[in-house]
Amino acid sequence: MAVQRGLESSRPSGKRLFDDPFARSFVSPSWRIALSAARFAPIRMGIATVYDLIGGPGPRASAIARTRLIDDLVEELAPAADQIVILGAGFDTRPYRLGCLSARQVFEVDHPDTQIAKRSGLAAALVAQSSGVLFVPVDFETDDLAEALVGAGFSTEQTTLFLWEGVTQYLSAEAVTATLKVIRNLSHSESSLLFTYVDKSVITDGSPSFPEAERWLRGARKRGEPWSFGIAPTEIVSFLEAHGFQLIKDVSTQEAGNRYFSTVGRYEHGSGLYHVVTARTLAVC
Repeated sequence: MAVQRGLESSRPSGKRLFDDPFARSFVSPSWRIALSAARFAPIRMGIATVYDLIGGPGPRASAIARTRLIDDLVEELAPAADQIVILGAGFDTRPYRLGCLSARQVFEVDHPDTQIAKRSGLAAALVAQSSGVLFVPVDFETDDLAEALVGAGFSTEQTTLFLWEGVTQYLSAEAVTATLKVIRNLSHSESSLLFTYVDKSVITDGSPSFPEAERWLRGARKRGEPWSFGIAPTEIVSFLEAHGFQLIKDVSTQEAGNRYFSTVGRYEHGSGLYHVVTARTLAVC
């Protein structure tokens, strides 16, 4: 994702969907050189073309469309939230580049090793540690997420926006259920949840409906990160209700791409297998 965000940010302002000036701080030295050269259009087009040939159609465009869509949703939802929790934050830089988060307490939750790497990258980008951002180290396999958040100062009495991007497809169904239970138990009645999921048909049968899925799945397995969990879009309402949430909107990266790329005169297409969900907590009777 850092590579994709860095490549997108190398485009001229009128042609890019977002600007992430910190993304290149989290990539390898060779990719850093490539992203610096990508400000020249022929080089940038060459990198994107080769990436798409290897990864197949869908992953790159979907990553870009998903980033812009979630940026817009965070801008929409953050004003109503007192605090923000980013689960599996990775190299997400929204707390440092979106103004709507600057006046709110942000909890970045991730594995301790990932947070060490992120802090190093932020320091290299000369990003000062903000008092509004608290790093909460959690090993999701062994640590108690709720205990870690509350111990870091999270308040169950405040309205929260939870962001859980790019994670669920790598987890077991039990792990997804357990995390949603923690989120629901910690949530004030007016809290919101933003998360991503993949269409489970690509995991169960490879889904002929998504010809891009085969190479995408193969690439994930090659990186040692096979997809194991998905949700059928037709079941998202009942899935959320079973876990204490109400669906607000469910947008595929294909739909998001159709919306965003056309506005800047571009012709990439996101994939319909990847979805971004906005939900709110259901009132407890």
